[in-house]
Amino acid sequence: MNRFKKIFGGMSGSHDPRYRTASPLALTLGCASSGGKMVFFVMMMMTGYVANTGFGVAVALTGILTTIKAWLDGGIDPFLAAIFDKMKVGKFGKIRVFLAIGYVIQAACAILMFNVLAGRFTGIAGVAVYIVLYFLFVIGYSVMSIGGTSIPTILTNDPKQRPFMNFVQMIYRYVGPILISNVLNLVVLPRYGNQISAEMLREACFWYCGFALLFVVMAFIGVSKVDTPEVLGALLSDENGNQKSVSVKDMLRMVRDNKPLRCYLVTGITDKIASNTNSQTVISTLLNGVLICSYQTANTINNASTVIGFVFAFMGGVFIAKWGAKKATTLTSWVSIGINTLLAILCFVLGPTGMSKIGAGGFVMFLYMALNMGKSASTMILSTAEGMMRSDVTDYELERSGNYMPGTVGAIYTFSEQIIASFGATIASLAVAAIGYTTTMPQLGDNATWSVLWVVQLICFGMPILGWLANIIAMRYYSLDKERMVEVQTSIAERKKIARQAAGK
Repeated sequence: MNRFKKIFGGMSGSHDPRYRTASPLALTLGCASSGGKMVFFVMMMMTGYVANTGFGVAVALTGILTTIKAWLDGGIDPFLAAIFDKMKVGKFGKIRVFLAIGYVIQAACAILMFNVLAGRFTGIAGVAVYIVLYFLFVIGYSVMSIGGTSIPTILTNDPKQRPFMNFVQMIYRYVGPILISNVLNLVVLPRYGNQISAEMLREACFWYCGFALLFVVMAFIGVSKVDTPEVLGALLSDENGNQKSVSVKDMLRMVRDNKPLRCYLVTGITDKIASNTNSQTVISTLLNGVLICSYQTANTINNASTVIGFVFAFMGGVFIAKWGAKKATTLTSWVSIGINTLLAILCFVLGPTGMSKIGAGGFVMFLYMALNMGKSASTMILSTAEGMMRSDVTDYELERSGNYMPGTVGAIYTFSEQIIASFGATIASLAVAAIGYTTTMPQLGDNATWSVLWVVQLICFGMPILGWLANIIAMRYYSLDKERMVEVQTSIAERKKIARQAAGK
């Protein structure tokens, strides 16, 4: 019971005047930007279908184009981060400005792509229009990401609030996709015969944009008191009151000299490319529609797994707060490998046609659900640890170089993530094309074959295991364990004390 009180106690903070402490309401609402970002991220998974049905783009070409555009988009992240860091904090702040611009761009492109222009272009023209719209969409996604990345650091630097804050962020990252998935699987898809058609995608577009808007409005409310010249403007100013700016050279020096940052990038990116690949709609359709033969059962299993996952992630937050992100990441990665191996064995034993027993209910379904609950719990704990790791890396950079660059750390991570994780769409598209889906997309009721099962095994179970092994290796070189972070925070506090004394404060 005392351990749970420690996490909930983090809501109100330490009330120490040395720290910038957020109210529980601001902390809860401000982190909602993560939910809006993830709703649009899931929406990206559907663009492969609209590219095929609405613009006549071949399945394999869709994945390749997505990867190329993601590489181009990744190149603008440092540019956007520089704009964000140099931008003066005005009447409407700058976090809210970036969130609003990012949302408007994505929503406008989505409506054009899914509704207004779908079905009006074919051939080369269809490919060209799709590329332009998707490229603009991902630019909007990057703008929104740059704004949202800085929110947790700006809201609070109170060490008692960090575990709770990262737990709340993790919840939003899962709640956003779960909410939209429930609406699509339980409300929208049944109206269209459980087929992902052009008509179904047109309606889904407005659900995506609506849910994302809800999360963005919540974030606006949460950051309204800190996204001001008085608070944010002061944080970004030097001792003479002049606002600092971060150059691309500063970013490159950080990547070169900050070894914990590179280890953090490895853990986040390897997990991301695995989750990005197996969350592609074509892969989830193979698993839930072709093999399990029931979107509704798969949705129920996912909901139950997530609820249980939140409980264990909450407990994991206590573990992370006590032992640090390094130890939590290593241990949880080993647990995740074990659970995913058991899932792969179960699916192999059932075989392609036998996996329909999961959709039919009974013991097999409950066994599959139990394993997915464990998998969900372990991946949520890893997600919470990742958030803690980002804060630790930011503080270490402040101690190492004297530069406080939380936005830049986020931009470097986003840049690297988009470049590497973008291969997920290509891998998924080429994988389904290799088993015959070259001109059409997988649908509920397609034949369950061994080739389908092997694709699911390799992407849904094999790739995550490789990512978790990379986590374990990276943590061997990650120096920021709990003891080292105590030294970092002590050093920073001493520097601040000396600076105040020098300034006569």
